[in-house]
Amino acid sequence: MVQDKQLSSSKEKTTWRKLLWAAKLVVTLLILSYIYHTFENEQKGIRDIGLVYQKILTRDHFFLIAFILLLVPVNWALESLKWQRLARKAVPVTFREAFRGTLTGLAIGVAAPAQLGDTLGRIALLRSDDRLKAIGAAIVSNGIQFYVSILGGGLGLVFVGDKLGLDSFSTSVLHVLLIALIFTGLAVIYFRGRLTSWNPEKPYLHKLLSYIRIIGQYTATDLLVSTTYGFLRYVVFLSQFVLVLSLFNFKLSLINLSACASLIFLAKTLIPAINVLGDLGLREFTALFVFKQYNLPAEEIIAATFLVWIINVLGPILIGIFLIWKYKWRGLK
Repeated sequence: MVQDKQLSSSKEKTTWRKLLWAAKLVVTLLILSYIYHTFENEQKGIRDIGLVYQKILTRDHFFLIAFILLLVPVNWALESLKWQRLARKAVPVTFREAFRGTLTGLAIGVAAPAQLGDTLGRIALLRSDDRLKAIGAAIVSNGIQFYVSILGGGLGLVFVGDKLGLDSFSTSVLHVLLIALIFTGLAVIYFRGRLTSWNPEKPYLHKLLSYIRIIGQYTATDLLVSTTYGFLRYVVFLSQFVLVLSLFNFKLSLINLSACASLIFLAKTLIPAINVLGDLGLREFTALFVFKQYNLPAEEIIAATFLVWIINVLGPILIGIFLIWKYKWRGLK
């Protein structure tokens, strides 16, 4: 009888390992497909991308490009610190685990819709049977970055909004939407504590609440520190984009470059659910729209956007693929 149970348990573990291996393979193929199609579409958008980059990848720009590259680990370290601060409210997590989960989530995020892949990648690598309690932490982490992007984009709209060529109705709708999102975020923060005392009768709501109840447990200090990390990460990412744009010697002030970059981030933040162009395609489309009033070369705008993606996203995605295969994922319970 004992042997039968042991054999059954062994078969279950073997089956689980095979399913996990298959899932990793599917995710990896989806990620590689995403990368391949991104490069393929980019080559169609720029007639000769090599010639464009030859103009900027020179000795004169060596130190500037090196500095941009150094900001990559800073960017993702700040995101990892934010994730660690929020997740450890539910389960113990070291910075190393948080960093690993952040990169894994980034990689899986391109193979799954919305923030599902990002959340799954972060949660699966937590070394705790209570890891699902950190789902609320992932929601808050993404929510903070969303909110920071809304504020940054709103500020950019103040500086260059009148140059976008939008009609009065579209401008009004955009302003109302941003104001509504800002006040909604404040309302969520104010009423978050009620999640801890809410006790729904329906079983499915009770189960759902167990995953997000952590949101009501965050103190003002937790949210302030996490938001600071999110703000610093936004500044780093914005700085990278502006520095890459500066490689092309566009005749624009630093304020205008920053404002335009913030609007590109704003568009990526507001339109993820209906993004049929893909992450990079949306950024390029928005970049061309935002910069059109300055009559800048379209190929150089696309090349700058693509370079930011290569530097700040492609590298971490490849590391994320490595981490997907290196570390064992325990079953989600």
